[in-house]
Amino acid sequence: MRTVFFGLALPCAGIASPASASVIECQMEQMGMNMGWVAPTIALNQDVGAATAKVSDGIILFLAGAPVDAKVATDNAKRTTYVWEIKTQDGSGQNGKLLYRMTLMKADLSARIKVIPQGYGNNFDAGGRCKPLKA
Repeated sequence: MRTVFFGLALPCAGIASPASASVIECQMEQMGMNMGWVAPTIALNQDVGAATAKVSDGIILFLAGAPVDAKVATDNAKRTTYVWEIKTQDGSGQNGKLLYRMTLMKADLSARIKVIPQGYGNNFDAGGRCKPLKA
């Protein structure tokens, strides 16, 4: 995979926030080992009790054009884990997928994200801090 860096001006672009929703914005570490596949800012919007959430960041907006659905894989008293995928295409036209898994710890709003490029042996991960946004 090639190294790509995506900036993000408006992480919540396209994410509505009704009164029954929780919007979280996460600032993620930017390290060389991420190779540009972890955006600096990630926004999550989840309706209270919903099994899915909307997720948006610079990578998603560039590759998918709009926020994507994330499945809530785990939700308990300690953490919530979200999973989503983004379809990609390299310079030669070969299709691929990036599988994302992000865990948000409820006690301190810390986050860990892992990105697995399907069909490759490597993966990328980063930590960060999140904060709720006011609706």
